[in-house]
Amino acid sequence: MIPFLGNRIQNARETRGLRPSDIAKKVGVTKGTWSLYESENRVPSLDTFKRIAETLNVSADYLLGLKEELTSLKKEIK
Repeated sequence: MIPFLGNRIQNARETRGLRPSDIAKKVGVTKGTWSLYESENRVPSLDTFKRIAETLNVSADYLLGLKEELTSLKKEIK
């Protein structure tokens, strides 16, 4: 397991104002699977991890704890 990955995923989701069910659907996993990621009871596959970072618009470095600051990858459109 990767310590704190679930917390980072949850923090990024909440910062983006998304509900777990919404992000799960966008990433292509079930709500239950998403819950396992956030509770750190399951680690996403590399493919899924990449989709999570892209969908949440955050760097993989942030999710992995290599960067402390949550910054957007792309400029957000409002």
